[in-house]
Amino acid sequence: MKNRTLYLSLNFLSLLLFFFTLWKGPSEKKRYILPLFLALTGLNYIFEFWVLIIGRAYTYKPKMLKTKYFDNVFGSNVSQLFVVPTTGLFLTIFQLKYRWFLLFAILLTLIEKLFLKNKIFRLHWWKTYFTTIGVPFFYFLGKQFGKLLIEKKNRFIEIFTVFLAIFVSYTTLNFYHVALLKTCLFNIRVFKNLYRSHVAFATLYGALCSIFFIGSIIIKKWYVSILTCFSLIAFEGYLINKKVITISNGVIFYPISFVTKILSIWVGKYVYSSINK
Repeated sequence: MKNRTLYLSLNFLSLLLFFFTLWKGPSEKKRYILPLFLALTGLNYIFEFWVLIIGRAYTYKPKMLKTKYFDNVFGSNVSQLFVVPTTGLFLTIFQLKYRWFLLFAILLTLIEKLFLKNKIFRLHWWKTYFTTIGVPFFYFLGKQFGKLLIEKKNRFIEIFTVFLAIFVSYTTLNFYHVALLKTCLFNIRVFKNLYRSHVAFATLYGALCSIFFIGSIIIKKWYVSILTCFSLIAFEGYLINKKVITISNGVIFYPISFVTKILSIWVGKYVYSSINK
């Protein structure tokens, strides 16, 4: 219960900060708030792919999911989907001074120490001072990203923002339908833990799908989006036939796979239209 309470409390506080930013943020920046939030989350997901999944730097223990590795990834979601992006968004939208970067870095370091003390977070090769140093760097990166997106209207950053928004949506939805409904599993084992291997390949596959989805969004034809979804589902059918992917039930898997893709494209279209008004 203690594990869940602390992790969910962080989620709740992060959501409060997000809605405060949405409420009090400058009116001319409001249309950028969700795109920037998803972009910052996407950057965190990429970081966590290398550090948590590939590097196994630390382990989260929220005790929310039965499968231990999925529980670890859920704990990562608390940090990378909520805490770090929302604080970075807050600092960027309100253009706060660099001393605020340090203040939030110290706060997150103290939270990490609290989690370590309560044994709901475990370090392997990661050091706590890495967090203290790395968080301000991420905030600086987020501030520069926001400047290029909002003020400079850099075309590459706009497209990259759409990619990150789709990537976050697709990989998050995909993770939860697998973790909660046990819909499918990649059978390619590159790590001793099969679930760790699955998350690694699912993340890479999510990035690949996101690239295809961008094309369908830019073309702005609904039938291109539908064709893209069915083409990817057909590819998944091929992987299932080759036993690269195992599914629990086709009646459940294929509709969920289709809905996940459609929702991700919808998020991408919303972000694309928001930043191009």
